[in-house]
Amino acid sequence: MRLRLKDTAPGVAVTLRPDLPAAVTAARRVEFTARRQLPAARPGARADGREPPHRLRLCYLAPRTDVGGGARVLFEHANRLTARGHEVTVLSHFPRPDWFDLRAAFRTVPFGIELSALVPDCDVIVCGYWDQVLAARGLGVAPVVHFEQGDFHLFEDIDRSVFDVAARNLAAADATITVSGTVAEVLLERYGVPATVVHNAVDRSVFTPAGSAVPPVGRPYVLFVGWDGNAFKGMDEMRRVWSSLAGEGRALDLVWVTPRPPLQSLGRVVVSPDQATLGALFRGASAYVCCSRYESFSLPCLEAMASGTPVVATRNTGVLEYARDGVNALLADVGDVNTLAAQLRRVLDDPRLAAHLREAGLNTAAGYSWDVIMGRLEDAYRTAAASWTPPEPGGWTFDLTGVESFADFADRLRRHAAAATLMGADAVAVPVSFPAFEGHRAVRWQVVARRTGGRDDGVVMRAYQPARADAPPAGLPYAGALRAFAEGRIEAALAGFEEASGRGGGARAAAGRWIVLSLLELGRDVEAAETVAAMVREFPDHSDYQYLQAMVGLLTGRRVDADAYVAAIELLGPATHYDEWFDDPAGLLRRRLLAPAR
Repeated sequence: MRLRLKDTAPGVAVTLRPDLPAAVTAARRVEFTARRQLPAARPGARADGREPPHRLRLCYLAPRTDVGGGARVLFEHANRLTARGHEVTVLSHFPRPDWFDLRAAFRTVPFGIELSALVPDCDVIVCGYWDQVLAARGLGVAPVVHFEQGDFHLFEDIDRSVFDVAARNLAAADATITVSGTVAEVLLERYGVPATVVHNAVDRSVFTPAGSAVPPVGRPYVLFVGWDGNAFKGMDEMRRVWSSLAGEGRALDLVWVTPRPPLQSLGRVVVSPDQATLGALFRGASAYVCCSRYESFSLPCLEAMASGTPVVATRNTGVLEYARDGVNALLADVGDVNTLAAQLRRVLDDPRLAAHLREAGLNTAAGYSWDVIMGRLEDAYRTAAASWTPPEPGGWTFDLTGVESFADFADRLRRHAAAATLMGADAVAVPVSFPAFEGHRAVRWQVVARRTGGRDDGVVMRAYQPARADAPPAGLPYAGALRAFAEGRIEAALAGFEEASGRGGGARAAAGRWIVLSLLELGRDVEAAETVAAMVREFPDHSDYQYLQAMVGLLTGRRVDADAYVAAIELLGPATHYDEWFDDPAGLLRRRLLAPAR
């Protein structure tokens, strides 16, 4: 077999590189699409009167870790709950934030594996975004709390299919917490989901009128926060407001804070500042301007108030939770550029008005204390933990024939089956690995439980509960071709794999890998290189093809950027969103390309 370690030359350097951005984009799209297939959850069992645990084990699923108000709130929760003695774990597909001092346990989950798949034993699972809820609920290991901070699904007209996906996820949560009464009203009216309101709060150690401001920039400035790639932040309106003021010849600058580089620069741009710098920027501003078309709570406006900075904002729903026109802020209708500019002129030209807004804003921000907020949050989580009963399976049959499982596998599988009942699924599949060829094991989703009376072609819930087998599973779509491959009858194997690939769908994604391997065994290296390149384009999120492309490049005499391929495969992770994949592709590549010379 040409992919054995001894046949490859370690330490080969640069030329052939993976298209990582395309792979990551495709991986995220596939994950979202896959969630559309899950059914709505059915009401779960409840048990009243149980004493909630004093020390909670909480697992937060964070949808992002770059600079942003939503991420900051989740990380504040994690830090402050940890400080209160709770055990908190944060999972994300992205790296630990470098702009926030996150002190809770953190783990990066490779793309291709649901965040919920690596949830540890816990008392409550907290989903930071609605598209995580169904997958988390499917675990059946703890109650799922959705922490709703608002997005397009609440405030925009959306495609019916997307609405249905959001509705199924939102309905599946055991409890919903949101950041404002206005959002709670939208959730109830639009999706029929009741929610407990736990407001956001301000970190008074960062956002305070005391302390240093930004280094002098020569002129006063107004501050705006948001990325212009998010249309709802109203950057187009801000450009027009600034154009109106700049045309008056004022000695005034604009400082624009954005979580990522802007699509079109304006004023002095500050990208992804740390918290200390952000607080200093707020303190030094003559006014903070918010042009958002909608918000759930509008935390930056409150942070500006806490920093002693006058606020001019649109009436964007979220800001109305605490802002009152002429009292602690100056407001304008959404999209009303002329009024926004006029209100900003009033603040800049009337020192008495500015001083009034500063004082009233400080009083308003003082009412949003983390100490008060965290007590409410703890109560909500304890209530969810105390009122939840693990689901019990009923009417399920289990088939583990030929599967080597671990000590607690049966218990965990029963919980998955019970959760599948709540989700309306007809079967449960787990990833089962089997020997493929020397040095390689393949993994395939295998149905190990079926609901009595369920449809054979019904919904299958995939539970990431790894198991092993000594032989390929029965019913493999290319079983005959695989036997021929193992027996060295490569021409027959190739014909069988090509026939399976022609069926399309999951069979094509799985069989294509074996086609590449067969071509290599037959010495048809140019065809192997062309085939794997085409499959990478077709399945850019399937890490096996990234692995095979690197190996084919090496075997055909091309120079390979091994480190880049390992990094790409580690980010993508095993291709668990497909029917079949190689076990530990990153490890396979390391051993073959990065192993020390022998």
